[in-house]
Amino acid sequence: MKKITGYLAIGSTLLPLMAFASNKTLNDLVATAAGYLNEALALLMGLAVVMFVWYVIKYFIQPSEKARSEGSQYVMWSVIGFFVIFSMWGIVNILISTFDLGSNSAGSWANMSNLFPQ
Repeated sequence: MKKITGYLAIGSTLLPLMAFASNKTLNDLVATAAGYLNEALALLMGLAVVMFVWYVIKYFIQPSEKARSEGSQYVMWSVIGFFVIFSMWGIVNILISTFDLGSNSAGSWANMSNLFPQ
């Protein structure tokens, strides 16, 4: 009897969630995932820029050769990180255009569409 009561409690808790999800489509799910990825990539790009600037400053301030070589390694990895982040950003934009999600669901980067010449 306890098992049935437990299943009823879980079912009655999850039933409203299923009712709210009834009008969602695959495009809505992909748009939500692409929006989250876009926001995460914006955060990663900001962190990469801060790391890049920090280690460039550290490279010029540090007098020792060991610290300079360590700084140059971090700068190199920052540039590689920029490339990876921009590649992921391109994949997200390909996802958005493939599923015809429009510019409204692309997040805050959609306003930057006129930044680069076409």
